[in-house]
Amino acid sequence: MTTTAPVLASPAWIIGGLRNRPGYLVTAEGRIAFTDGETTYFDAPLPQVTDVSYPWYWFGGGFVARVAGEKFKITFVKPNGMPSPNPSALEVGLSVLGVAAAFQGVSHVGNLAGLAWIAPGRAATKQWREILPA
Repeated sequence: MTTTAPVLASPAWIIGGLRNRPGYLVTAEGRIAFTDGETTYFDAPLPQVTDVSYPWYWFGGGFVARVAGEKFKITFVKPNGMPSPNPSALEVGLSVLGVAAAFQGVSHVGNLAGLAWIAPGRAATKQWREILPA
């Protein structure tokens, strides 16, 4: 039986102090990366993602994990006052992992506002939970 590596890209935000950044969390070919289109904050093999937790007080909107030893807080629900990820960042994230062709025709979630991010954010968390179990 052949299993294919999961391929997933989601609009997300790194949160925590001065590091708040909108971008895309992408996984393919056994790797995971986060980019805002200008900076790739991490690009690592999936086995280097450790200490994954889904805090109950985030109500299913994100996770905390160590990636290659560095702690990151990732939310899929747009934080108040934060900009939406730049759609061109998705292309950068896919090219970082070399899987842009696998996403032909995939669009990103548009410029949603306020509460409109909650349902898509919780759905994204559910998908990522399958890739990154706690």
